Amino acid sequence: MTSLRDACGNGGVHGRLGFAPGSAVLASLLLSEVAFAIAGAEVAFFAALVAAWLVLPAIVGIRSVLDAGCFFMLVSLGTVVVVDIAHNGPGSLLA
Repeated sequence: MTSLRDACGNGGVHGRLGFAPGSAVLASLLLSEVAFAIAGAEVAFFAALVAAWLVLPAIVGIRSVLDAGCFFMLVSLGTVVVVDIAHNGPGSLLA
């Protein structure tokens, strides 16, 4: 069985931008999503999601865009749920 390190030949799996800049871009997009969710700015939240989908091919490479995008959307959904619980209490999930 070939490891990812051997298959890539570059010490790991990453896109054209590499680990550090890509992580910084995605972290800033996630932090902006949290801020927009707290502020209730739905249009800005959607714009951050679209921006994430637009930069993902440059960060993770074209072959991993769907996997990374689905993971990013799951984290975004978790952000929305946590912010909703913080604003309205746990009973808001049942109503």
